[in-house]
Amino acid sequence: MTQEELLALIDQAAAEGWTELDLSGQGLTELPGAIGQLTGLTTLSLFDNQLIEIPETITQLTNLTTLDLARNNIIEIPETIAQLTNLTTLSLHSNRITEISEAVTQLINLTELYLSYNQITEIPAEIAQLTNLIELNLYRNQLTEIPEAITQLTSLRELSLSSNQIAEIPKTIAQLTNLTRLDLSSNQISEIPVAIAQLTNLMVLSLWSNQISEIPAAIAQLTELETLNLRDNKIEVFPNSLEELPKLKTLDLRGNPLPISPEVLGSPNFKEEPGAVEGIFNYCHQLRSGKVRPLNEAKLLLVGQGSVGKTSLIKRLIDNQFDRHQPQTDGLNVRTWSVYVNNKDVRLNVWDFGGQEIYHATHQFFLTKRSLYLLVCNCRTSEDENRIEYWLKLIESFGGESPVIIIGNKNDEQPLDINRKALREKYPNIKAILETSCQTCDGIDDLRAAIGREVGLLSDVYNLLPLSWFEVKEHLENMEQDCISYDKYTEICESKTIIEDYNQEQLISLLHNLGLVLNFRDHPFLQDTNVLNPDWVTQGIYTILSDETLKTQTKGILTHADLSRILNPQRYPKHRHHYLIELMREFQLCFQLPDCNPPRFLIPGLLPKDEPEDTTLQGDTLEFQYHYRILPESILSRFIVLIHEKIHSQTYWRSGVMLSHSEGGETCNIARIKADPEDKQIFISISGRETTRRTFLGIIRDVFNKIHSSFANPEVSEWVPVPSYPDHPPLDYQELLGLEAMGEREYPIGKLRIKVNLRQLLDGYEPAELRQMRRMGDDERLEYHIYGDYVGGDKVGNDKVGNDKIGRNKIQKT
Repeated sequence: MTQEELLALIDQAAAEGWTELDLSGQGLTELPGAIGQLTGLTTLSLFDNQLIEIPETITQLTNLTTLDLARNNIIEIPETIAQLTNLTTLSLHSNRITEISEAVTQLINLTELYLSYNQITEIPAEIAQLTNLIELNLYRNQLTEIPEAITQLTSLRELSLSSNQIAEIPKTIAQLTNLTRLDLSSNQISEIPVAIAQLTNLMVLSLWSNQISEIPAAIAQLTELETLNLRDNKIEVFPNSLEELPKLKTLDLRGNPLPISPEVLGSPNFKEEPGAVEGIFNYCHQLRSGKVRPLNEAKLLLVGQGSVGKTSLIKRLIDNQFDRHQPQTDGLNVRTWSVYVNNKDVRLNVWDFGGQEIYHATHQFFLTKRSLYLLVCNCRTSEDENRIEYWLKLIESFGGESPVIIIGNKNDEQPLDINRKALREKYPNIKAILETSCQTCDGIDDLRAAIGREVGLLSDVYNLLPLSWFEVKEHLENMEQDCISYDKYTEICESKTIIEDYNQEQLISLLHNLGLVLNFRDHPFLQDTNVLNPDWVTQGIYTILSDETLKTQTKGILTHADLSRILNPQRYPKHRHHYLIELMREFQLCFQLPDCNPPRFLIPGLLPKDEPEDTTLQGDTLEFQYHYRILPESILSRFIVLIHEKIHSQTYWRSGVMLSHSEGGETCNIARIKADPEDKQIFISISGRETTRRTFLGIIRDVFNKIHSSFANPEVSEWVPVPSYPDHPPLDYQELLGLEAMGEREYPIGKLRIKVNLRQLLDGYEPAELRQMRRMGDDERLEYHIYGDYVGGDKVGNDKVGNDKIGRNKIQKT
C-alpha cells in the first residue's frame, strides 16, 4: 500500500466513522500522523508489517480496545502506550522486544496479552497489577523462571510459557485456581510439583519435551482434565493414578521410555493423534495381569540398486550358501531369519527389494519405521552409481530414524570407495559401514554381529504384548487365504477375547508395521480384502510391473485381459483382479483412462522415454521450476496419476505430461511438465490466457506440494525466470517472497543491477492476497481454488495453548 493509498483510506475511515481498521500485511514501515484523527477506532490491526517502533500517534486512539502489532520488527514498547487505558487485547507477538515495559503493566483493563516469539528474558513484578488478565502468552522467549508475580494473576484461565528455559514449576502455581489451560512444554522442567493438583479447573495440561521422569499420584485430583501431553520426556512407569481422571480424552505419552507398544501409544509422527485413552488403559491392565510376553520380532529390509548382490547376501547370511549365477530379484522376496540377541531368539522378517528403477515407486509403500535397513552397494561401482544418498533419503522419508548399515558387497574385486565421514555426519542413523564378499565370506561374520547389535538396540522388539495378540498373529500367519475382510479379522480377534475396537486396531497396526499383513481398512474399495498377505500383494503388483508386453507393446496401458494373461489364475482368480488394480491406484501407480469400455488403466512408470513431437507451446509462457538435490524416481509418475483428469490429448511420456485447464467449457491454458532426471529438475511451462495462468500454476503446485509432503526433508527449491531477461539465471522464489515480506520493493539483477519490480514479478505467479495468507503462518486459513472447489487449509493446533488467537481472523472495517 502506497502512502497516498493509506492517506486516502484514513480519510475515508474518518469521514465514515469507522470503528475497526485492518492494515495488516501492507508492508508499512511507518504510519502517518493523520491516523491520530481516527479517535472512534476500537480495533486496529497492523499485523504483518515492517514497523520498527510503535508510532506515538497510535497512543492518541484512546478508545481502542484491541490493538494488533504482531509480526513487525518492534524492539521496545514505549511508555506512551499507557494512555490506551481501554485496551483489553494487546498482541505484540513475533517482534524483537527484549523487555516488558512498565507502561504495559498499567493497562489494567487488559484481558489478553500476547508476547510470544520475542526475546524477553524477565517478567517484571509489576505485571501482577494486570488483575483482569485472562490469557497470557509468552511462548518462545528466553525466560528462565516463572516469577511469583505471574502466580498472583488469579483471573488467568490460559497461560503459555512453552519454549523457554524454565527449569522449575513453583509451588505458588497453586494460586492460579481459575486456569483451564497451562502450557509449559519444551522447557527444562524435571519434576511436576504436587501443588499442580490444586488447579482443579485445569482442562489442558501440556508438558511435552521436558526432562520429567515421574508422574505424581496427585495428578488424579485434576478431575476436569481432558488433555494431558507428556510426550518426549523420561517417564518409565505408567502410574495407576492416570486412570482416575474421569474426563481424560487425550493422553500423549509418545517418546518416553515406557514398555508400551507404539501401536498403543500412537504413531511416532506427532502430527497424528496419539493412541486412544481407553486402549492405553486396557493395555496397561493386561500388563499388570501378567498375561503378556515380549514380541521378539523385527523387520530387516535390504535396499539398493539392481545387481549389487542383495539376494546373495541374504543367502549367505541365512543359509551360508552362494550361487555365482543368482538371478536378479523381480520386485520383492520375503524370508524369515532367527537370530540370537540378548539371550533371546528374535525373528527377523527379511524383505529383499529388487533394485530396478520400475520398482522404486512401489517400494516406498513397504518401507516402514522401527526397522533395520541394510543398504547394499557394489564395491565395483562409484558412490553416484550406487545412488547411496538417493536410498538414504528414501529410508529417511519412509523409515524415519531407523538404523542403517551400509554394506559394500563384492569387496573381493575392489574396496568400497565412498566418503564415509560425510555420509555419517549427514545421516546420523548410519550405524556401520562394512565390506563383504558373498563368494569368499569375507566380512560376513562382522555383518552378522552388526545386525545382532542393532536388532538388540531396537527397543520395540522387546515390547510386552498381551498373549491374546500372539494368538491372533499366529492364526493369521497360518491361514491359507491370501486376503480376508476386516470383518473376518475382527471375528478372529473376538474369538481370542480381543473385543474392543481400539485393541483390534492397535494389533492390526502392529502386524502391518511388522510386515506380516497389509491393512487398508479405510479404503472404500478394499473393504473385502483389507487384511492381506504382503506376499500376495507384492508378487501380484511386481509381476504386472515386470511384464514385457506392457513395457514394450502396450506402452503402459493395462486391461483386465492383461491381468488374466500375466497372473497365476490359482493364486489370482479373476474376481480378485480389481483389488490389485485398486491397490495400484491407492499406491499412485496407475489411473483409469477416460471413456474406455472395458476399462483401461495407464501405468506412467511404464511409459516410453521418448517425448512426443507435439509438445511445443505457442506464444508467451509462464515458467516455474523445481530443483532437487535428489530427485525421487516416483515424483513425475505420481504427479501424472494425481492430475490425470487434466491430461491434454493423452500426451504423456516417462518424464513428462501435457495438461490443459478449462473454464466455462473453454480451454484456457496448456501446460507442459517435464522432468530432467540428470539435472534433478522439473520444469513447468504454461501457455494460453494470461489471466488464468497463475490459477493453473496454483493447481499444479498444489499437487507437487502434496507429493513433496510425503517425503521427509525433500530438499526441493522453487525457481522462476526473470521476465524480459531470458538469459538471466532463474531466481529463488522463496527468497523473493522473503524479500517482499521484509518490505523490499525491487530486486537488482545482472552486472548492471537492473531493478525488477518485486511485486509485479511475484504477482505473475501468485496473488498478493494469497502470499499474505502464507506469511501469516500456521494460525491463518489458506484457501485455494482447486478444480472449482475451495479447499480449506486450516492448520492443526489452532486451539492449543501456545498459539496466539489475535490475528487469526482478518479484522474488517464496519
